[in-house]
Amino acid sequence: MLLDISGTLASLLATWLFIRINRKAWLVSMLATILNAWLYWQKGIYADMTLESFYFISTGYGWLTWRKPHKNQPGEISNLTGMQWIILGFAVLILFTAIMWVLQRYTSSNIASLDALTTSLSLVAQWLMCYKITATWILWLITDAIYAYLYLVKELPFHVVLMCAYLAMAAAGYRIWVKRQKQILSLTPTEPLTYFS
Repeated sequence: MLLDISGTLASLLATWLFIRINRKAWLVSMLATILNAWLYWQKGIYADMTLESFYFISTGYGWLTWRKPHKNQPGEISNLTGMQWIILGFAVLILFTAIMWVLQRYTSSNIASLDALTTSLSLVAQWLMCYKITATWILWLITDAIYAYLYLVKELPFHVVLMCAYLAMAAAGYRIWVKRQKQILSLTPTEPLTYFS
């Protein structure tokens, strides 16, 4: 129970910082990954436990990536093209197939399909987050809805609440990132940038 609560609080704080495009989000996220990986191991959610290991590595990469602006990307936030969405779809499908095969062959997971789907979506969404691409929030909306059901089945009440909060935060994150991108595109040097209004 303590791990569930601690992981929930750390994850919520990290997401709030991501919405604000605050680089400290990566450090808080690092703490959250450690707590959640331990919890998932105890509950037998093996793909998500492995996913936390990827998150741990990506937090360092994200921290470094967010240190400097990306060239030719206003406000450091960018969008996917139609072709990139198609490539993204294929990437999720390939990851899902590979993870599903591993889970069915080498683990006793009784929710292999959901576990593989959420893991593959999360991997791609996390990669998009590292590069401040707005589509990250769309993928997190889909992923969090599936996670809410998965954690309900696994009897992790605080993580169910967390996923419901994530759904609202992902929607807010998308709106705020799009708004910030538009603001910077039209901003004059003397105008202040606002996040919430």
